[in-house]
Amino acid sequence: PSQSTDSLSAADWTRLFQRWQDWLRLLDKSAFVPGWTANGYTVIGFGLTEPVDTVQELLATYYRETERRQQFERLHNQLSQKVKGLLKKQRQKAATFAARLDQSDQADRQRQQADLLMAYQHQWQPGLKQITLADFTTEEPVTIPLNPEKNAVQNAQALYKQHQKLKRARLAVEPLLRAVQEEVDYLEQVEAALLQTPAYETAADLGAIGQIRDELIQQGYLPNPDHRPSREAEDLPFHRFVSPQGHEIWIGRNNRQNDQLTFRTATDYDLWFHSQEIPGSHVLLRLDPGAVPSDEELQYVADLAAYFSRARQSDQVPVVYTEPKHVYKPNRTLPGMVIYKHERVLWGQPQQAKARLG
Repeated sequence: PSQSTDSLSAADWTRLFQRWQDWLRLLDKSAFVPGWTANGYTVIGFGLTEPVDTVQELLATYYRETERRQQFERLHNQLSQKVKGLLKKQRQKAATFAARLDQSDQADRQRQQADLLMAYQHQWQPGLKQITLADFTTEEPVTIPLNPEKNAVQNAQALYKQHQKLKRARLAVEPLLRAVQEEVDYLEQVEAALLQTPAYETAADLGAIGQIRDELIQQGYLPNPDHRPSREAEDLPFHRFVSPQGHEIWIGRNNRQNDQLTFRTATDYDLWFHSQEIPGSHVLLRLDPGAVPSDEELQYVADLAAYFSRARQSDQVPVVYTEPKHVYKPNRTLPGMVIYKHERVLWGQPQQAKARLG
């Protein structure tokens, strides 16, 4: 297509004419050969990689997939922007609460200073703006700011009051910070699921982010009172791979699938993998009774767990694995969030998994 007609040789013109004749014969006889090519579709059989029965079937599939791709891109962009905004807001709240906790860490120092003032009040003199006293334990000098209009006892009482105020602030702020951090962890898990499916390839990809949208609506992050769950999300398959030893590896596409995989699908014979303290997919190595995976197989699965995590661009990622019976979901825990015990740690190599997956 980039050539001009002036550059075509006689052989080029002959080949072009033959193609044109082939096309005319196909039109005359309706002898179409529909199917898929490496870059799209054809009805004349040239460059065919996968035939189909009819032109109607070919075009219906093409436009259905085009529509799904457009839906995927719109929804993926919408969800990514929403989660990004929510994370920014929650991280700001967490930073504010953390700063207030840092302030409350001064509570013990306030009490220590008050105790020193009460013990050494005889050293106080009127008009002092500060006083330096020796610490009870270390005997290091401690400089205490004073209100020159108050005596030693009054300054100590003010410090005791400040100590109590800061203690109450800590008791109030700590649960708020925990709650915000739980939301940050959850939203990072959602973001990781979106990052793992950056582009549309199959209908399962649209179904996966459809489930993410449904989940965000259920959790109150997206308003949509008339929303109906996406049909593409029904019976959505897990990511499935086979280890070199022939065992199946199942990987969740999102939080909903992660919970399903870990708490409804896993058996006592399987092994459960997850990137350590990093948002990512739940991964199951499906094992038969009595089967013992080799070190190479464990590493293979750890590489996949690292790849299907938020740290997939890293060279090495810590990955934990344990039996599914040691994975728990506390009450009122957000989707996809779990705790585990009796874990062992491997260093997953996501770039190795990427190379294997092509």
